[in-house]
Parts: sequence; C-alpha cells; structure tokens
Amino acid sequence: MHNDWTRVTAKIAGVVTFGVIVIGIITGSIIYAVGYYSKNIPAPVEQSRLYTDLENLLKKRSDKFRGDVGILVKDISSGESIKINSDKLFPSASLVKMPIMAAVFQAQEEGKISMDSQLTLQRRHKVFSHKGFYLKRVGKKFKVRDIVEQMIIESDNTAANMLVEALGFGYLNQKFVEFGLKNTDLKRGIMELKWRKLGIDNYTTPDDMAYLLEKIYHKELVSPKASEEMLQVLKNQKINDRIPYYLPRNLDIAHKTGLLNDTVSDVGIVFTPKGDFVICVITANIRNYKMAKRFIREIADCTYRQCYAL
Repeated sequence: MHNDWTRVTAKIAGVVTFGVIVIGIITGSIIYAVGYYSKNIPAPVEQSRLYTDLENLLKKRSDKFRGDVGILVKDISSGESIKINSDKLFPSASLVKMPIMAAVFQAQEEGKISMDSQLTLQRRHKVFSHKGFYLKRVGKKFKVRDIVEQMIIESDNTAANMLVEALGFGYLNQKFVEFGLKNTDLKRGIMELKWRKLGIDNYTTPDDMAYLLEKIYHKELVSPKASEEMLQVLKNQKINDRIPYYLPRNLDIAHKTGLLNDTVSDVGIVFTPKGDFVICVITANIRNYKMAKRFIREIADCTYRQCYAL
C-alpha cells in the first residue's frame, strides 16, 4: 500500500511540475510578445495620440508658410490621418506623371499598348532640358517601359509627352476617373505653358495623390503585378531633394516630385520598421523654390521623428 501511494504521489507531483512548466512557458511567451510588439508596433491609442500631436505641429508650420499649402499624412496600418487643405486644387505639375504611368499599365492590360513596344521620338515631343530624352536624336526609338521609367525617376517632360501622344488626352482622363481620382485631370501637354497663361492648367489634390499611392501600395491599381512594378519605379526616384532629404538613408521611399515656377511638391510612401506612411505635400504661390523645398523636407522629417523614429 505504501509503495502504491508513493507512486501515486510521484505521478501527481510530475503532472503538477509539468503543468507549472507549461504555464511558465506560455506566460513567458505572452510577456515576450507583449513586450516585443509594444516596442515595435504602436498601439492604436498611442498611434492616435502621436498623430494628434503631429497634427498640431504640422498646422503650426503650415500657418507660417508663405504660400498655399496642401498636406495629407496617413499611417497605412492604423488609418490615422492628418489633412490640411487636402481637398484643395493645386497645379499638378509633374505629379500628373504618376497617373499617366498607371494609365500606361492599364493600356497594356487592355492590349492597347505593350511595355516592350517602341515609340519614336519626334521634335514636337521635346521640352528643353540639359539631360534626358531632350538630348536624344529625333527619330530614335525607345521601349515604352524605358520611357515610363525616364518620365518618373528623372521627371522627363519629353518622355511624358511621348506617352501622352501615344494614349491621347481622352483616354488618359477617362482612366483617371476610372482609377477613382476625383480632381485630377490633363488639359494640356507637359510644359505647354502658353496654355497655362490662358488659365488652362492640369490640377490635382493631396487627397487624389494619397489615394493613388495607397492603391499602388495595396496592389490594387490596374493589377497586383502592375502595382508592384509601379511601386518599384517610384522607389527608383532620382530626384530626392524633398521628402527623403532629412530621412535616414536606409529607408525605402517611393515618391514623385512636381515643380513649376510657382509650385513645388512631393508625394510618396515612406517604409519604416515601425510602420509605413503616405505623405503628400503640395505648395503653390510660393516665393522661391528653396523655401518650398525646405518646407516639404521639414514636414517629412517632423512626421518621421514624431511617429516613426526608433
């Protein structure tokens, strides 16, 4: 009897010990997970508080800016956003090249054009520049894929005009609407400033640009494959004197700039270990480029440091 009781006691002790070990492992795992995620992923409440503080900072900076400002900042994961004149119409300048790129990919889906087909550079396409397609020989042929990339990463106006002519104003504006853009249009060719003097201009809003960027991010613009290709082109941007200027060099940033004599802008997606965010900043009626570019740099830097810096 004594031996039986000893064996029973030993079994009970073993079960209890095993249970304690299991509970310890589970508890430890939970504590580790909570600790890890609390350090690396802001809780919704914390993210909301950070964005509230950020909004106050951005409004103060915007109020001091000498010119018109439109800003949209949005955390893609939480959906928290800051909007300052984000539905206001601004001259799109080269920002319109982003929906033009999307329309080219859509045209390929429809069999209207192929990325591997070629377009011929004509004199009428050329817009003066010290680099890019302007310096290429009239009559030279280029693949559509290369023209699209040149239009985005170098903001090449000649390349843009080649694509606009190939697809047509009607097709492009129709696709802009079908993409879901509410206030983005193409009424004149790239850098046809004579029409601008007559009041005919291309317009967009921070809302539209942010919407388009999110569609690309979620692989919902044209197709998943096309969205991924567009995102990669935007990541290859070579004009980095605005949004990326003060940010850490190791961050991926997919963006597109815009520039006219009275308009400076930059819109994009910033990828960070603590979350990805959309940022769109458009300025108009500015005094000089330098001031406007510095303002955009500061808005991007302020957003990153306030909400995403490790």
